[in-house]
This record gives sequence, C-alpha cells and structure tokens, in this order.
Amino acid sequence: MQLTDFAAVIFDMDGLLIDTETIYCQSWQRAAADCGFIITPAFYGQLVGRSRADALRIVLDHFGDRVPMPAFQESVLHYETVCFSEETIPIKPGALELIRAVETRGLPKALATSTHRPAATQRLARTGLDRHFPITITGDDVPRPKPSPDIYLMACEKLGVAPQDALAFEDSDPGVQAAHAAGVTVVMVPDFKAPSPDAHTRAARIFPSLLTALVALGA
Repeated sequence: MQLTDFAAVIFDMDGLLIDTETIYCQSWQRAAADCGFIITPAFYGQLVGRSRADALRIVLDHFGDRVPMPAFQESVLHYETVCFSEETIPIKPGALELIRAVETRGLPKALATSTHRPAATQRLARTGLDRHFPITITGDDVPRPKPSPDIYLMACEKLGVAPQDALAFEDSDPGVQAAHAAGVTVVMVPDFKAPSPDAHTRAARIFPSLLTALVALGA
C-alpha cells in the first residue's frame, strides 16, 4: 500500500498531527479534582477520539452523582482554555513531512476532527497547520461525531472522491471505526492509548509513528 494508490488523503488532528491529548488529560484531571473525584490516565483513555458530548456522557455514566454537572463542564473548559492559550502545542514528529509528501504528489487532502470549530481553528492557526488545510470538517459540521462515519463521508464529498479512493490517518479507536464505517482505508498511528483488537481488525496498517508511516507508504 502506497500513498499514490489513493486519490485523496484525510487527516485527524488531535493526537495525530498535534500533541494535544496530554493537555486534554491534564485539563480533565484538574477539573475532576476541583469537583471532588479522580480521572486516571487509564480512564481518560476511554475519552480519546470522542466528541465532548460523548466524553461527558462516559464520565457521567461511570461516576454518576459524584459529577456535579455543569460545574465540571465549566471547569474543564476553563482549564482547556488556559492550557491551550498559554502552552506550546507541539506538532507530532513526521506530521509536516507527511503533509508535504501528500502535497508533492498533488493529492487533495482534508482535515476531519471531532473538535469544535473554534477550538480547531485556534489550534491549526497556532501550529501553522491552517495553511495546509483549506478543507476542514469539524464536529460542528455533522449530526453524529466519530465513531459514526458522518465526518468522513462529508470529507470525501468535499474532496470530490469516493470513500474507497481515500486514505485516512487516525490515532484513536473511534477515529478508526469512523473511517472504516465510511468505507475509507485507514492507517492508525496510536497516541495516548494502544489500539484495541477491534482497531487491529479495521485498520489497514498500524504504525508506531508518522515517521514510520512516511517511509512505509513510500512518501
């Protein structure tokens, strides 16, 4: 399997192109501590790749009445705003090289993220990745977030390609499930959480880093 086997490429954002999951985890942990309960890194792994609404529902289902909503939501937003405004948002090793390899080959590309558009726009601008993605689909643009296929179906529509002709890069189980459900070939580069057995089944390839993927896909 090579990049040139496909007519277009779709990238996830958080945890794939930019190193944000550690910041997210710390923000949710601090908010939980303020509200009197504990979110461990292992539990946070269940939230990776999910929309905010889904993540909050998972927290509520697990902790029940110990979660003081909406105080917890407000605290999460506060810590995320502070962290993403003040801290450097690192670009993942190999991300720019892979993006440029796609551009060199003349392949159209899109970004498909469950993150809400204002936050996605801010992070893309702060990392300079915005100039590479004139086509950006966010969680605000579709009725159902990942792991539903909606965001990938919309990305393919915007790119003007059939799903089976597109290649996706994802870091999370929900993202892999979403791309696969849309009929898009998906490559996984795990970030915060190791791939599940289901992800091993759905992903065409799994690589330890974008740099490894870059070499393996002939980029």
